[in-house]
Amino acid sequence: MSTLDLSTPDELRLTLRGAAENTILATLRRWPYWLRAEVEHDPADRAQCLAVTLVTGRGQEATLREILRRSFGLTFPPEGGDTALKPVPAPGPSRRGFAARRS
Repeated sequence: MSTLDLSTPDELRLTLRGAAENTILATLRRWPYWLRAEVEHDPADRAQCLAVTLVTGRGQEATLREILRRSFGLTFPPEGGDTALKPVPAPGPSRRGFAARRS
């Protein structure tokens, strides 16, 4: 579940939780407009990461929303909130080599 937090007047916070959202983090982590990143660790196992929150200025809101919508299909309400990453559909059967098998 991803969270877009707009509660701070000058900041926009994107929180990513879970392994399914690693693709979002891998794509966005090098975006030059992040002010900071906050990592939440599991108290029982400090090596385990529970969530990553990326913080940017509110002036980047439209750009970040567009990246999330186009790249990952994530659309947040205007006031922010939570949304889930849609599951990736399983690949269909391969047609490759079909003619060779029919002979």
